[in-house]
Amino acid sequence: MTSVPPASTGGPRRGRLFQRPGRRLGLVALTTLVTGSLLLSACSSSSSTTAGSSASAAADATGAAGASSVSAAAPAGSAVAPATAAASAVDTLIIANPVKVDTLDPQVSSVNESIWLDQTLYSRLVQADPTGTKIVPDLATSWDIAKDALTYTFHLRDAKFSDGSPVLASDVAWSINRAKKYDGGWGFLITAVTGVTAPDAKTVVVKLSKPHAPLLADLAMYAFAALPQKLVQAQGDAFFTHPVGSGPFVVSAYAPDTEVDLKRNDSYYGTKPKIANVKVKIVTNDNTRVLDLQSGAVDVIENPPGNLTTQINANPKLQVDLFPSTRVDFIQLSTKDKYFSNVKVRQAVRYAVDLDQINKLAYQGAGTPATSFMPYKMLYWNDSLPKPAVDLTKAKALLAEAGFPNGFTTNLITVSGDGAGQAEAVVIKDSLSKIGITVNIESYELVTAYGKEKTGFYGIGERYWTNDIIDPDEVVTFGVDVKAGSSSFDTFWSDATATKMTNDARSETDPVKRAAMYKQIQQIVWDQTPYLPINYPPYRYASGKWVTGFNVSPLGNYNDSLLTLTVDKH
Repeated sequence: MTSVPPASTGGPRRGRLFQRPGRRLGLVALTTLVTGSLLLSACSSSSSTTAGSSASAAADATGAAGASSVSAAAPAGSAVAPATAAASAVDTLIIANPVKVDTLDPQVSSVNESIWLDQTLYSRLVQADPTGTKIVPDLATSWDIAKDALTYTFHLRDAKFSDGSPVLASDVAWSINRAKKYDGGWGFLITAVTGVTAPDAKTVVVKLSKPHAPLLADLAMYAFAALPQKLVQAQGDAFFTHPVGSGPFVVSAYAPDTEVDLKRNDSYYGTKPKIANVKVKIVTNDNTRVLDLQSGAVDVIENPPGNLTTQINANPKLQVDLFPSTRVDFIQLSTKDKYFSNVKVRQAVRYAVDLDQINKLAYQGAGTPATSFMPYKMLYWNDSLPKPAVDLTKAKALLAEAGFPNGFTTNLITVSGDGAGQAEAVVIKDSLSKIGITVNIESYELVTAYGKEKTGFYGIGERYWTNDIIDPDEVVTFGVDVKAGSSSFDTFWSDATATKMTNDARSETDPVKRAAMYKQIQQIVWDQTPYLPINYPPYRYASGKWVTGFNVSPLGNYNDSLLTLTVDKH
């Protein structure tokens, strides 16, 4: 969601299918994501499997054809026993992000940049692999699925929190239950879970009321990370300023508005990262981040402005990298708004906005004009939706039918400092002016902007999200079920048929039927346009060539690459 966050910020959160050749500007074909997705949909029940096919466990759960037992090897970049990695020449990686950290409480985090930190600090029962298409072990080395698919039994490895205390099954169970109960959080993903228990120190049992197809994908999500129960209960919110986790890094300094420093966690169960420290600086201005990279003050920057990528690439010491993503840029058309409550007005907007022009101006042609609200070519993606095409005659006719033949004036909420977002806003303003809709662009700092959008009374909201899990359940539930946590991306839109299919698809055991449901849901959203997907952009980073091995998963995070990347002297 990225990611798809609880409060509907940017967010639905590793293989090296997505490594780009030569680390130069060049988007690896997103068909790799298609392949991975298709592999998922083709998975079938089996009595046992191994790490390379552990994603099939999710499908096993839906099929419920028989009890299954999954015994999987450790994920890439880790090992069962701690090991010492070769050191990096420079011991600190400095990353500049445009967004401040909202919290390091994984059940609350709603900003992608916070979520990615969570994934370096905390371990889960399972995790997504670096390709973003498979489920692999994390704290659990294996798991058993009952014949009726209503009981999952996870078997834990020996692992420690960063303070040296052991990770107990009771900690894991308590953490999942805590996240499930949190109002406004991610509990809506695992509503089928009736209880999580720890019969002994190394066993976690998850009970379900009905089969839940995306359970393993859900449990791989940062929100269900293992926390030390006693410490959290004793320290409350203060715990999350210097949290204790069982991931490869631990917080050494915390100033969420300016800088968060991490150091290698010597208690981590897997291979020690080659880099000893990671500094995450908050630099909200796009141009300032580029200047910092050019001066060598930082090593990696997120979201370099599109209009500067040629300049960056012209510097022999720097490079721009585009990573295949699950990001979807969209605009929200709230049904609480006096104009956008009318479906014909929303459809008029869809026919008026020039998505090809947005791709050119905002992403220099590197993205793809969007059709579905689901990530490009992900599992159950509907490839039959109409391609974007401007039709001003049809748009004007729809406005007239809606009772606004002369148009109206509205606001467009955007995030300041986001060059691509601002370019999108300019195109949207220009496009809508051609059908009589006057747009006033209002730019705010991210949290303020999203706060305004949560009310439903904002005109048009500009937003993006990235996928946090390998299953479409997250984004579909988030975007379609108005009661599921985000008020349908803060549009407050609801459709009885789409909502029912969204919930039915979660426990559907037949992948073919499940696919049909998700495709119909995407068609309903396209028809009713509560939000308009406008682009599938790649993840865009720029870095010094002195950094080797920085990679971003299609799910948006780069925590796997932090285990192995190195920084040379520069």
